[in-house]
Parts: sequence; structure tokens; C-alpha cells
Amino acid sequence: MTYLSGSSQYATLSTGERLSEIAQRVGETVAGRFAHDVDRDARFPAEAVDALRSEGVLSALVPVEQGGMGASISDLSDTIRLLSRHCAATGCVLAMHVEQLFMLLKFGTTPSLRRVVEELVEKQLLIANANSEVGLGGDVMRSRTALEPEGDGWRFDKQALAASFARHADLVLSTARRAPDGADTDQAVALFRAADFTLEDTTGWDTLGLRGTCSSGLHLCGHVTAENLFPVPFSEMANGGGGQLRHVLLTAVWTGLAEAAMEQAHQAVRAAARRSIGTTQQPAMRLAEIMTEVQVVRGMLADACNRIEEAIAADNLEDIDLIMALRNVKIVTSTTAVRVATAALQICGINGYRRGPDHPLERILRDACGGLIMVSNDRYLLENAQMLPVRKGI
Repeated sequence: MTYLSGSSQYATLSTGERLSEIAQRVGETVAGRFAHDVDRDARFPAEAVDALRSEGVLSALVPVEQGGMGASISDLSDTIRLLSRHCAATGCVLAMHVEQLFMLLKFGTTPSLRRVVEELVEKQLLIANANSEVGLGGDVMRSRTALEPEGDGWRFDKQALAASFARHADLVLSTARRAPDGADTDQAVALFRAADFTLEDTTGWDTLGLRGTCSSGLHLCGHVTAENLFPVPFSEMANGGGGQLRHVLLTAVWTGLAEAAMEQAHQAVRAAARRSIGTTQQPAMRLAEIMTEVQVVRGMLADACNRIEEAIAADNLEDIDLIMALRNVKIVTSTTAVRVATAALQICGINGYRRGPDHPLERILRDACGGLIMVSNDRYLLENAQMLPVRKGI
């Protein structure tokens, strides 16, 4: 795979600047162009992902010495935010891919998994996740599926509750109990090639929003060997950065949606101002209120990126203060995105209520609603509430 990120056009730019330029260009010319079709047909944003692949973005997190860009979490968060302003499905796909890549880079210490990183850089492979399981209510820290001994390895047979874009990915990370008689919390993580497994849809994905993530239920079946397995249990991987990173990267999606809604409202206010020169209409005041909310979530996202980068450097991602703070960031940004999109609808009026390629606000509002349940804000509030009684201060 030859991609453009190392070309001379980027010679004077920092990694963050390069990624921002790519995100803005791909967002405007590709992701935004196909966003309506992706949403209408609930299809994978293939054009946008291919554009990111051609630019080497799928390996941006990989250190430079291993062939990647050496991008920071802040760099990639900004990339996801900019893409999500045009197509939230594209932003979500990149966010979930980066989370899985982080896990591979940090915990994939075996020779076979290290070779996967090399291949990912060369071929710009896309990684999906299939941890949730039917019958467990979205609790990824438990598994009903177990690794069943078979030949030189194990049979892997799982009914995934929601496997976002797995049918469109090259690689899939998924959990299972280590043994048939093992505890449901004693989970191993397998990394397998989607082409080597049988992937069968068990549910559709005809949803209110975020339709292009293609997060249908999936029956995954195939054979894994010791080379497919991570050397540490899933609990260590989840607590050691996976969950924390998800909060930050999806916060970038919700922030991008809030910005997109604000932009639609701004266009409506400017159009109204041209019709009533010399007067300040009430929608302009409502837009000013929206700006304050968007400024808050931008600041929260930037602070979250700084905190998680400091924690990565200090190898302190399991810090309970950090975990609680990142949950709060997700809760605030996702609810703000819905509130801003709703306020923008009031400003835009009937034009905002219309559907079609030239009226993206209704899609933005529907996509923003997905943030409330991905993962449920109530679950995070409950988890934080359970920690509060044993804490000396907050």
C-alpha cells in the first residue's frame, strides 16, 4: 500500500496538522458527499474509509519507527471530530478502529501479533470489535462463549450482540471464556482475520441514527490458535486503556456533531440577518447560547485528551479519578450534542426539519441521540455512584 502521508506536501507540517488537513479534506470532499447515502441506506461509509486508508490514517497511531505517523490521542481525537462534522458514522468507525489498534499496540506483545502491526501499516487494515454478547445485556466484562478445544487450537463460536462494521473489517477483536468450565469473567481476547471466519448477520441495523456503523448482531464462527490470542486477560486490557480511550474518542464524535449542528444554525442566522439588516433576531441570541455549550465541550475534550496522554505516559490509566472523570466527559458531551442539535432545529425551523442531501440537520440530530446509549449514560452514572461512598473526596 502506498499512501500520501509521507509525501512532500506534508514536509513542513506537524503530525497533528497533517491529520487535520486530511480530515478536513476527506470530510468535505468524500465523507460529507456520501453521508446522506450512508445514512439513508444504513451502509458502511466505504468511500470515506478508503480515502483515509489511502492517506495512511488507519496506522496513524503506530509509532514512526514502526512505519506509522506517531500520532497522539489529541491528534486523532481532532481528526475524528473534524470527520464527524461531515459524517458521524465515519468518525465512529475511525474512533473504534483506533481503540482496537491501541489495544494491539499496547498488549499485542507476542511475535505473531507484532507481525500483524507490520501488516496493518503496510496494507492499512481496518480493525473491528465484537465483544458484546447476546444474553448479557451489553456487559462486555463477561462471556458466555468459551474457547472449545479443537485440533491445534480452539473453536470460536459466538453470538455477538453488536459487532460494529465487522463485516467490512479486515481484523476483528473478540472475547471468550478461556475454557468451557471457566468463570464468565475469565476472558481471553482473540484477534482473527474476518476472511478466515464465518460472519453471519443475526439482526439488522435499521436504527434511528449512526446507521453507517453497521452494528448488527453477528454470529462469528471459526478456528483460533495460540497465535491469535493476546497474552493478557481481557480485564487487564479493558482496564488498562480500552475503556478510557473509548470515552475520549467517542467524545470527539459527539463534539463534532455539536459543531455541525451549530454550523447549520449559524447559516440560518446569517440568512435571516441578510433579510433584516440592522436588527438582531432572537435566533441569533439562541445561537449565542449554543456557542457557549459547544465551547464547553471543546474544552472538556481537550482536557480529556491531555489527561489520558499524561496517564499513558505515566502508565496510570487505571487511576479511578481518571476513569470517573472520563465517564463524566462522555455524559456531558453526548447530552450536550443532543441539546445543541435540538436548539439548532428551533433556529433553522422548517428547513432544519426537512430531509435530504441538502438538509443534514435531521441526520445530525438522530446521530447525536446515539451518544446517549453508546454506552448508556445511566450505566456510567451508576458506576460512578457506586464509587462515591468509598471516596474521601470528589
